[in-house]
Amino acid sequence: MSQAESPSHNHGRIVHEIQWSEALPWWILFRAAGTAFAPTVILLALLGSLATWAGWSIADSLKLAGADAAADAILDAELAGGGGGGLVIPAAGGAVAADAALAPSSRVFPALHNIFERLPAPVSDIVRLVGIPFRPSATVAQMGGALARLGWFVLVWSIFGTAITRQVSLKLIGEEVPGLLGAILYGARKWVAAFNSVAFVLLGIIALSIPGALLGLLMRTEWGLAVAGAVWPLVLAGAVVLAILAVGLAAGWPLMVAAVGVERGDSFQAISTAFSYLYQRPLHYAFYSLVALAVAIPSLAAAGVFADATSTLALWAASFGMGHDRTAAVLAGINAAGTATSVADLPWGIRALGFWTRGLESLLGSFGWGYFWSIATAAYLLLRHDVDGTELDEVVLDEPAE
Repeated sequence: MSQAESPSHNHGRIVHEIQWSEALPWWILFRAAGTAFAPTVILLALLGSLATWAGWSIADSLKLAGADAAADAILDAELAGGGGGGLVIPAAGGAVAADAALAPSSRVFPALHNIFERLPAPVSDIVRLVGIPFRPSATVAQMGGALARLGWFVLVWSIFGTAITRQVSLKLIGEEVPGLLGAILYGARKWVAAFNSVAFVLLGIIALSIPGALLGLLMRTEWGLAVAGAVWPLVLAGAVVLAILAVGLAAGWPLMVAAVGVERGDSFQAISTAFSYLYQRPLHYAFYSLVALAVAIPSLAAAGVFADATSTLALWAASFGMGHDRTAAVLAGINAAGTATSVADLPWGIRALGFWTRGLESLLGSFGWGYFWSIATAAYLLLRHDVDGTELDEVVLDEPAE
């Protein structure tokens, strides 16, 4: 009897292997976060950050509108207005309509608007800049200045974002990844497709806004304003299309860049896939974004620990030779070099040490962009798998050289 039961007894002890990549496909987000620490990804993100800073510095030197006090007054009115409407008088004079009056969510979901104030400064600056061209109370100069800055921003990251997504996608599937120069060359070849994907959607938004502009001409008069009030529900219904395009452009832009990096596709393919994935799987996209935010905390913390340890231990090792008093003086000089005052009075060596310390800060700050594009690549692969059923390890490789 015992011998007859032994086979079934042994069969019950078989352990089946669990394929975590199939059970939890979003685990690829954690792997993508790890690729953000690759030296090539960090250097690409640093170059992109420096290029963005250089372009915006030129815009500031040319005194382009878009980031001036009047534009800030428009945006601050939305944050401070809460549920109120009315008018805001900016420092430059004149009445500017508070755009918060046109934001129902500020009254229905006030807690969501409070989240904006807690965003990191680089993120909130980008969100503010994106919002300026779509503010009804923004002037033409402010819209033009903001669009110039955003155009340069999109151009820069069409090159370096595409390069990073290509680098990360190949690394995730275990293929040989190009070096820094190879990644930059890929971005230089494919940036037009990534940039035009944004430009084409923006042109579509502008074209669809022409009927509203014609109605606005009538609204210059009292009787035209009365007519607009009567037909405004039709205008709101038509503006849903504009909202679909605008939200898809803002939220789907990372997917467009990732589509170019992963698929080697053109602008129209990037637009169609980004909008398809975003609106067919919005909850999936939101879930992947939440996971990415959760993973960002330990990732940024780890990057910060390494940066702090590198900076501290470098001077710690040198302090054994300098002595306590000299080390304290050098530390005070480096701290003073980080400010804009009395820098010229400091010795050249102190200024050089301060320069390299700030360079390390810039490198740490650019890590966030490398992480962003790494996660965007993984999110694109996941959404492609959810919508099209494409395997996560399918990436269009380079064409063989003739």
